[in-house]
Amino acid sequence: MKNIIKLTIFGLLGLFATSCQQEELRVHYPASKPVFDSISVPETNIVYGDSITLYVGVSDPLTPLSTLEIKVVVNDELIASETIRTKGNQATYQQRYGIPFVARMPDNAEVEIHLTSINVEGTKTDSIYVNTIAKRPTITDLYLVVPLKSPVKMKLTDAQNYIYTADNLSLENTVSFRLATKLKFGISIDWTGLVFGKVGDGIGLIDINGSPITLSDATLIGYKKITVDLFNFTVKGEGDKLQPATAMDISTFGTVSLSSTDYLNVTTKEDWKTKKMYLGKGTEMTISGIQTTNLANNLAPDFFEVTGSNTAKFLGETGIYTVYYLPRLNFVFVEQPDAVYPDAMWLCGVGFGPARTPHVKTSSWNWNTPLEYQFCRKVSDGVYQATFYALHQIDDTAAEPWRLKFSVKFFHQRMWGGEEDARTYTLNVNGLLFAPTESDQGNFAGTDAFKDKPGIYRLTIDVNNKTANFQKISD
Repeated sequence: MKNIIKLTIFGLLGLFATSCQQEELRVHYPASKPVFDSISVPETNIVYGDSITLYVGVSDPLTPLSTLEIKVVVNDELIASETIRTKGNQATYQQRYGIPFVARMPDNAEVEIHLTSINVEGTKTDSIYVNTIAKRPTITDLYLVVPLKSPVKMKLTDAQNYIYTADNLSLENTVSFRLATKLKFGISIDWTGLVFGKVGDGIGLIDINGSPITLSDATLIGYKKITVDLFNFTVKGEGDKLQPATAMDISTFGTVSLSSTDYLNVTTKEDWKTKKMYLGKGTEMTISGIQTTNLANNLAPDFFEVTGSNTAKFLGETGIYTVYYLPRLNFVFVEQPDAVYPDAMWLCGVGFGPARTPHVKTSSWNWNTPLEYQFCRKVSDGVYQATFYALHQIDDTAAEPWRLKFSVKFFHQRMWGGEEDARTYTLNVNGLLFAPTESDQGNFAGTDAFKDKPGIYRLTIDVNNKTANFQKISD
């Protein structure tokens, strides 16, 4: 051990000696600083979208030059940057830089050229050069151009802040458009003018191949007003809000063919009825278009509280839902497919099915249709529940015994990932569930005591205090 330590010390000393020797052997230059012999930008006034030309001459009489760093800054925003290798004792450089028309560019702003010259000894000289004033383009006319509709001239409602508005519109609740400063014959975009479209996550200048701006809000009847902020480069739309549905007529739903795989790995393709609806928390609806003698047996109990023979109150949060109806089971499911945690939670696994009679297990660790998973109701912040029929069977002689058992997990979205690990929860589950550690990834799994105790159960988790409850609702 002592020999190893000695060898290590000698090795480090050798490296240090080599480094010192190399430092001594390299050429050392006298102390000096680079000097900017000339800096010029001939353009004194430009409009955003134009370019400037930079000319730089730099020298150092005693020490060779190494690097020239250039930054173009407008209104504290970095517009362009470049690092150039320089050799010898003198260098010249010329380059053009575009000054784009982008968000938060004020009128009459100074275009700053930040320069740093560094010699081979690491000594640097900084300089800031200003000779150019950038002006905003004059936009007297701005048109809202929606495909297949007549262009609408927007009003400059706040000249100081470059705000334009178009109101009294009759647009759908999803609309795509471009903003143009010039039109051809008053009906189409003249691309010789400025045209704004979608750029990144916001808006910006585009050419003929650029993407349109899209606004979409499923909670609106349609857009009645669009406001454009050409200082911050933002667009917003306004319109009348939808009123929560007070009727659900299944006969008006569209038909879609969907395939479901059951717990025995058998896939069935069948026709479902579906429709997107704006549903309001606490709103009572009249349910029609289905044959029923017991409405509670036809509706997902987490989301509907039956109030009459053909009426039910919606329990979920107000929003747009996809409503599914499966004629074969005469049952209504609801879901917000694009929602994510913490606004939503999903349950996936095996051993459960819709909370209805006659009972049937339908789940299969898949995400194809609501038969295979369950959209949970957010009861309160951090609390989610799912009510379902459950049957835990144990048959080690089966081809795939796991398919018969009850085993589920909560997910943060409608697909894999973002899982809640049952092993991190305190389980108040009447001895019916546990979270095995040796064989799974933190599922809520059925115990031997849960075997052959079918019924309608409710599983609730609280992510705030990490507790889970499992309660039997009915046989």
